Amino acid sequence: MKQRLQHRPFPELDAVNDGRHVLRDLPLERESIPYTFVLPDHDLAAFCYTWVNKDSKAGSAFVVFGAGTGGKPIAEAIDGINVPATMNFDDWRVGAVHLKHDLKFKHAEMILEGQGAGIHAHFEAFHPPYAYGSHPDGCPDYAATNRIEQAGRVHGTIRIGDKHIDFQSLGARDHSWGTRDWQTPQHWKWLHAQAGPDLCVHFWQFQARGKIDLRGYVLKDGVIAEMDEVDVRFDHDAQFNQKNIEIEMYDTLGRVTHLKGLHYAHFPLVPGPHTTLNEGAMRCEIDGRAGMGWSEFMWPTNYLEHLRSRATAL
Repeated sequence: MKQRLQHRPFPELDAVNDGRHVLRDLPLERESIPYTFVLPDHDLAAFCYTWVNKDSKAGSAFVVFGAGTGGKPIAEAIDGINVPATMNFDDWRVGAVHLKHDLKFKHAEMILEGQGAGIHAHFEAFHPPYAYGSHPDGCPDYAATNRIEQAGRVHGTIRIGDKHIDFQSLGARDHSWGTRDWQTPQHWKWLHAQAGPDLCVHFWQFQARGKIDLRGYVLKDGVIAEMDEVDVRFDHDAQFNQKNIEIEMYDTLGRVTHLKGLHYAHFPLVPGPHTTLNEGAMRCEIDGRAGMGWSEFMWPTNYLEHLRSRATAL
């Protein structure tokens, strides 16, 4: 493996970026925050996702899926809601999603209340935010002006119908602001996985404009280093949902981190007619330690339909 990046300490990102940003007056400007919840012992996975555009029109989605729902995924979504320009993420309410960030990149409360499901949970970050803008090539201009990723511990209660389950688990969040052009990338693989507070990995490998680029980090042995290269091998089902996955990750300290995972729950998130995001929650091992994680594979919708038709015909 040829090392491309030199190791360097990450610059600290101002905590003001845990809050809402002033967006530019451009057509595709938006700000968004998702959280993921991985509950393999209950055959459940969930995410919440909220966004707001330059005109202060906001939306949110809250989805619970997996065999533990006892049937189909439980999903609630809303869009085009006018919100005050002064409403910040310390008390953010859109549809079923209520977020309360401490605005210090450390803690957050999530109150997610839908008709069929709900989650009341606390998020505690394991490490300072990794910012894509700190990469020598910056954040891709079609993805955001900047974007942060954080792994953490989540605990709380999930409700399925009238059944309540207390949980302690691992999860992740990101936060991006700026232009989001869903149609420039042709494919991506986004992954978060943790085996405790001292062993966390994240990467986003994306194909756009004829290039393959990478952002991400490895936290282990008490040191965070930027992701330098990934080798991803995976199997999929006839719908092109990711199933088994095996990855070697190389960071700027020359360390090699190995992940082996099995996805147990899937959900297709469709942010627009041209784009499908196959979400998958997984059990995994990182360097032989038991953990859990989440992957998102992006496909252009028409291409995905073609792949599915060919898989069915063969």
